[in-house]
Amino acid sequence: MANLKKGPRGLPAVARAREDRARRGPRWTTRAGLVAAGAVVVSFVAHTIVSGWELQADKRSLLAKRRAISATLGAQWFPLRDRLEAHILDAARDFPGDRIAPEARLSAFRTEPGVYLRMLVADGASVESIRRGSADAKKDGFAACLLREPNERGLRGELDGGAFAEQPWNLGQAYAATRILSDRWARDVEEADDEMRLRVFSEQYDKAVREEIPLAIDLVTRAQFFLLVLDEEVPEGAPSDGGRVTEETLQLVAHPARVTLFDLKADKELFRLRRSGGALVISAGERLVTDPETRDAMQRQANNCSLAGLIDSAIAASGGSTPHRSTPR
Repeated sequence: MANLKKGPRGLPAVARAREDRARRGPRWTTRAGLVAAGAVVVSFVAHTIVSGWELQADKRSLLAKRRAISATLGAQWFPLRDRLEAHILDAARDFPGDRIAPEARLSAFRTEPGVYLRMLVADGASVESIRRGSADAKKDGFAACLLREPNERGLRGELDGGAFAEQPWNLGQAYAATRILSDRWARDVEEADDEMRLRVFSEQYDKAVREEIPLAIDLVTRAQFFLLVLDEEVPEGAPSDGGRVTEETLQLVAHPARVTLFDLKADKELFRLRRSGGALVISAGERLVTDPETRDAMQRQANNCSLAGLIDSAIAASGGSTPHRSTPR
């Protein structure tokens, strides 16, 4: 019997269609595509909802921890903060004249732990401006010259030469150390819209609890006095580019400054004085100082030490507490 050659089963058209499908691979139908796209959308929505729940849960957890810390440190910090701000507000009003209490001459404030703040008079006009201005406040040469705590950087005229010295503690550091207790910080946490931003706040909290708050508790508890300097603006203190007067530019020229000392334990003002310190810096020796930043540091230091000397002399010469009008000297 003759061998017959076998062909593809079925009709030739069906066979060709089968071969075409094999070459092209499986083909998505419109219905399958819609189902897949829907699954992706549902998965994305579900992920967004779950992430939102987790973000809100993390916020609540962080704010709950903040409230717990506020109940401990806040009980010590808030009353002192409010007292300091009340003193600043009062000192920023019209100056009523010099006053030195008899106890000022005997006070050991120069060697006791305390709090220091220097800012423009205008920044002491409201609680909001005080807190804003305190964030940029620095410990300058005035504190280094008036007080007895060794402070080599301050004596060299570096603007923030005493930023981390314990005596006295810069009030700006107190605000920074306790920033997690502020309403503004809590609002920022509540408004955080992603995990990355919330992680930043969580790291701020951890650092404050681990490093800053223990220091704040110790120093706030031990602070004996509050030394406040409010600088009055003068036209000569404006920068050469016509910008806003700052402490950096104002301390380069003679200007009236209100210096007030408060005894925090007795809750009493020991003295308030208004003086204008100024000194002429003359370079001596073979090497002249030409660097502008160095010259400015030297001039600020000379002016601030002059102011400290005037305050020191006034306290030493005082014999009573009778108020009298003062004129800057």
